Amino acid sequence: MSNEVYEGLGRRTGGALSLAVLGGAGTGKTTLIRAMESCFGAGEGSGQAQAEGLALRFSENGTGNAAVLLASDGTANGARSDTMAQEESLAARLHAEGIPFVILVNSAAPQSEECEDLRRALQEKYGAPALSCNCKQQREYDDLFEKLLLRFPARRLDFTIPEWLRVLPEDSAIVAKLIEHIREIAAKVSCMEDCPAIAEAFSDGDMYCESLESDLSQGTVCCKLVARERLFHRVLGEECGEELSDELQLMSYVRGLREAKQFYEKYGAAFRRAEECGYGISRPQEEELKLQPPQVYRKGSRSGVKLSADACTYHIIKVDVHSEISPVAGEAARGEELARGIVESYEKDPLALWNTDMFGKTFKEMVREGLQEKTVPEDARGKLRRAVTRIVNEGKGGVICILL
Repeated sequence: MSNEVYEGLGRRTGGALSLAVLGGAGTGKTTLIRAMESCFGAGEGSGQAQAEGLALRFSENGTGNAAVLLASDGTANGARSDTMAQEESLAARLHAEGIPFVILVNSAAPQSEECEDLRRALQEKYGAPALSCNCKQQREYDDLFEKLLLRFPARRLDFTIPEWLRVLPEDSAIVAKLIEHIREIAAKVSCMEDCPAIAEAFSDGDMYCESLESDLSQGTVCCKLVARERLFHRVLGEECGEELSDELQLMSYVRGLREAKQFYEKYGAAFRRAEECGYGISRPQEEELKLQPPQVYRKGSRSGVKLSADACTYHIIKVDVHSEISPVAGEAARGEELARGIVESYEKDPLALWNTDMFGKTFKEMVREGLQEKTVPEDARGKLRRAVTRIVNEGKGGVICILL
């Protein structure tokens, strides 16, 4: 038996593997124990096992932290029908107590087709690995102990996911679906033998298992999940609100995003300031300055030189726009009745009122169109710009506004 198996069994059992050999009467339990003791050494086990920190003990029909359920095909001992009831009862007890076990079919012809059929049937029936051998013949038991080690519980399952998935919110559909899938898989993994099913469960779909590493001595498994390229493009498109199904669309979006980012870095602060206090200004950058040539001037007996520069700045003004509609008009009594009905409808459900359709448009659409239509008249825009320019450059706060 390999050092790795010795070490794993030692850590999983606290340094002492007490192997109970269970089975019906006459199945060959004593013969098997003697053969194992002869192979590993009686008492505390072989000198190699002890070197790996593992003491081996064997007991017949006793209790232990692991077990071998011995079955017979009827060729080495008595009829199989005589021991089936005991065999089923022992298997049920081992499952109920959570004791790791393997099945060993004792046969005078372990290589026969009949013995192989029985081995497969017992493995499926009891949900545990099954081997076959002739207990009277000397053999190695490496395969038995390796399978036994795999029957110990899986203590922890670790999943690593792509870094970009970690920035998504918890209520993201893809994250919620992934977590649900992991929980479904984890519920089906009870022992280390079940761990390969994790990779199989991720063989299809948007995520797949790139690697599956297990530590049998600790009972831990680490599954590295990788997203298929189509998932990355789909999720990125959902987050951006764009169709990004391939590299061409992604690159086009990134270039547009670069322009939007540059615009935001330049004017974003002005818009935020306007949102906060009603007025914001974007300061000119150094490369935007237009440096004018020096101008010599004389004033009386004095002379000097003027150095000037020009630049464009943007002054963002938050304007409160008002729009209203009058959906009810008519005779006094009828109009008052309709107006009262609208008010009562608003008190019950404001959103339903604003979504009320009239003449093919909702009230909300009507007021929104009214707001969008309101702007500074074309002939007044130049005047407004010149007025603001003078206020800024001359630093004068006295303003008289006459609206005609």
